[in-house]
This record gives sequence, C-alpha cells and structure tokens, in this order.
Amino acid sequence: MKIRSIIFWLHLIVGMSLGMFILLMSVTGVLLTYERQMIRMAQNSAITAPADAEPLSYQGLADAAIAAGGAPGHVMTVPNGREGAVSVSAGRRNSFLMNPYTGERLDGAGEGATAFFRRVMYIHRWLAFTGGRNEVGAQINGVSNLFFTLLCLTGMYLWLPKLWRWAFLKPRLTLMARHPNAKARHFNWHHALGLWFALPLVAITLTGAVFSYGWAGDFVSWVFGGAQGQGGQQAEVVAEEPERLTGQTVSLDALVAAVQAQSGREGRRVQITLPEADAAKVLVAIDSGNGVEPGAIRSFEVARDGQAIERLDPRADMPLARKARIFIRFLHTGEVFGLIGQTIAGIASAVAVLLVYTGLCLGSSRLWMLYQKRRRKRAAG
Repeated sequence: MKIRSIIFWLHLIVGMSLGMFILLMSVTGVLLTYERQMIRMAQNSAITAPADAEPLSYQGLADAAIAAGGAPGHVMTVPNGREGAVSVSAGRRNSFLMNPYTGERLDGAGEGATAFFRRVMYIHRWLAFTGGRNEVGAQINGVSNLFFTLLCLTGMYLWLPKLWRWAFLKPRLTLMARHPNAKARHFNWHHALGLWFALPLVAITLTGAVFSYGWAGDFVSWVFGGAQGQGGQQAEVVAEEPERLTGQTVSLDALVAAVQAQSGREGRRVQITLPEADAAKVLVAIDSGNGVEPGAIRSFEVARDGQAIERLDPRADMPLARKARIFIRFLHTGEVFGLIGQTIAGIASAVAVLLVYTGLCLGSSRLWMLYQKRRRKRAAG
C-alpha cells in the first residue's frame, strides 16, 4: 500500500472515531472566545450610579477597598475612567468587586455569566457536563486533542494535489461560489479551510496538550531550562525589609497621574497594590492590553511623596520555563496577541467545527461507497 493511502486511511479512521469529541471541543472553544470580555460586561451591568454621581477617586477607591475587606498587598484593578467594576484581588480565589461610584461590594455581580463560562470550560477541558473535573472525560478530550494535531498534520500532507495545475489547486485553495453537488462543496470547504487554518489549529492543539498531560508540561520545562530557567541554580531570594514612610504622602490620584505621564499612556486599566499605611512606596501598573499581554503592562514603583518613580520589570527574574508556560497558556486562547489573537483563535475553532462536519460527511460517503462496492463484489461472486 502506498504511503499516501496509509496516511489517508489513518486520517479518515481517526477523524471518524474522534470527530464528535473534537466537534464538542471546537464548539465550546468558539463559546469561550470572548469569555473575559463577556464576563466583564455582565459585571459592569450590575453597577448602579446615584444621580449625578462621579466615580470615586483612586484614593477613595483604595480606602473603600480596605473597608470592604481588602488588605495591604491586594491588587486593586480600576478600569480607565473609573466607570467599570473595580476588582480587588489577592489571587484567583480571593477577590471581590466594588461599585466605582459608591465603593460598595458587588457580591454576585456577573455570577450567571461566570457560571456559564465555567461550565463551558469544564466541558471543553474535561467533558464534564455536571460537577467538577471528570477524569475519564479529561482523558478522552486529551487524546482527542492530540489526535486532532495528527489530523491537521496528515491533512496538510493529503492536501497536496497529484497534479500541480490550477484546475486541481483552485478547489483546494479558495472557497468556490458554486458546487455541482454536496460532496464537491464539502471537499472544497474541507481542503481550503483546512489549509488556511492548519497552523493556528496546530498551535491551539499543541498548547492544549500542555494542560492535559504532565509530560507535555515537563517537556516545556526541559526545553526552557527547567524550574531554574537558563541560569542553572536558582538564586536564593533574600527578603528585604520594606522602606518605611518618613515624610508626607500625596494622594494615589497624584501618583497615578505621575505614572501615566511618565509612561506616556493612560492605559485601559490601572492596577494599584494597596500599600501598608507606613509604606514608603506603592506599586502601580498601567495596562494597555487585555490584562494578560506581557508587553502591554508597564509596572512602576512610586515614592509615596511623589518625588521618585522607578520602572520595574516583574518578569526579569522569572524563570524562562515559567515565562514559556504563561505564553503557551495564552497562546492557546490567542489572548497573548490581544483582541486580534482572540478573534483568530475563535475563527479557527469555528473552522474546526466545519472541518469536522465536512470530514464526517466525506468520510461517511467514502465508507458507504466502499461498503456498496464490497456488497456488489460478494453478490457477483
């Protein structure tokens, strides 16, 4: 049997066997495309502003955050204009939202949207329609994801036409307006869309494997130098006694304005690490991206008297393997490249839905033809 025939049947068998699981992951991937933005919209919809009220100042919000249960060291994230929900967080599982006009907690804001996207994520990762992590479902989705990579790679090989002429290339390169029948339409969609989105889909599936399998994560750590990064032995971290306030302070509003002036951007949101009452410095970050783009966040350490501003790079001492895993995490969703990256990832997931549909149609047709051929052969013999 020729190599092309072996690859074709491998492609067909894998696709027909795991197509429904790949389809489910693709559909949920589409639903998760703008998860961050949708949840933020739902949270903001819970805000009620008193008549003619102005948003609280940064200092007022910081005071309200402490009164609402925040503590020094918590990060307060304020949308530009201070009109959206303010987040106060000490980690993923320890956070709350505040009304930017009153400083009151917004407990339950966006709860419905958060629950919806959490369930979609559970299905996407673990095939869990109820409850939490489903180990069997996680294994099924992990295997399906890996074999989807194989389908993309074998599909690129099978895309190559036997004759390099335009008549053979056209239905493999472009979406044609007219088709003689459904089979021709499915062939055109499967080949053209499969070619143009093969690389984004390979990136999505390979990065997904890092979440599914420990060995994939270990491989990333090994490639990028393990837990210590490129420098070999990890340097011992010596905790320094923080500087204490000795003079007068200026308001957080003045400090934020100074940081924005020095950075040359107002940003989409401002992140302030709530300081101790007698701390001499405060950490302020200006985020011009979507919250996870490393190059869009600029961090500063600002003296409380407003006399000194120092640019920081929180990622400078981060092990290279850790940086790689963060990059891979948000490459999977496209968020590492901002809204454009998210949109490309979402379109690629939608294309995957069409690829599964057309692939199942073409595969079923091929298997039916093979069955009919063998049936006629037995009847004739």
